[in-house]
Amino acid sequence: MPAKQKIAIIGVGLLGGSLALALKKQKGVELVGWNHRASSRKKASKIIRVAESFEKAVAGAQTIVLCAHSNSIIPELRQIRPLIAQGALVMDVSSVKGAVVQQAVRVPRASTYFVPCHPMAGKERSGPDNADADLYRKKIVFITPLPKTSWKLLGKAGLFWKKVGAIPVFTGSLAHDKAVAMTSHLPHLLASAMIDLYGRQEAKSPLFKKAVGSGFGDFTRIAAGSPAMWRDIVEMNSVEIKKSLSQYRRRLEELEAKLEKGKGRFWYDFFERARAVREKL
Repeated sequence: MPAKQKIAIIGVGLLGGSLALALKKQKGVELVGWNHRASSRKKASKIIRVAESFEKAVAGAQTIVLCAHSNSIIPELRQIRPLIAQGALVMDVSSVKGAVVQQAVRVPRASTYFVPCHPMAGKERSGPDNADADLYRKKIVFITPLPKTSWKLLGKAGLFWKKVGAIPVFTGSLAHDKAVAMTSHLPHLLASAMIDLYGRQEAKSPLFKKAVGSGFGDFTRIAAGSPAMWRDIVEMNSVEIKKSLSQYRRRLEELEAKLEKGKGRFWYDFFERARAVREKL
């Protein structure tokens, strides 16, 4: 009987836990996880076997997936470099790729085993308790190679994600960061700013809480995300987020100038265009 393929998941939270649940459905796989905090390891042990140490988790693993926050990827990559098996594949799932790629090229031989990835999947609630075996199904996973990454290694990464139901898309790290700044990072910033403004107004008058409807809940839902994760994202992709925020601010200024009586036709066309674009998502 052939030996099982060892897959190590470092950081068994929402993304890592969901990956573990999806991989459990596959035959010939030996799963092992590791979280740096003891309390997180206890939660993770409910869905995956947790190793005795970080070193034992990655030792002999054919595939290692780093599911920690964006600014933890490179330190972990340096930590596992002397421990990884020959021919091993190492991936991450962090939301920012430009800074990761820029720093990874300075890690010796990283292009021979490390493939940066970003699955466009998640929930507003983090932690392994919210893990979902179908989280990656039919979701895009961006793969942003290092300059010297071989097509063979990229193929292994793409096949890995296909096996959990995801759709791999290969692109450059900077193009990735520009796109997700608009579609993911800016919306989170806006939702958080809105809920922060609401909190200040609600503290002055209880009427605001009574006026909350489903639309406000939908708009601000993502503000419930992990503060630590989003702190890292905003700092690491600040340049592209700032560009998107500037574009959004200019659009708001244009709309503000139209807020006067007699502009009904403008507003009808504006909302119709927005509705049409939204229905195509």
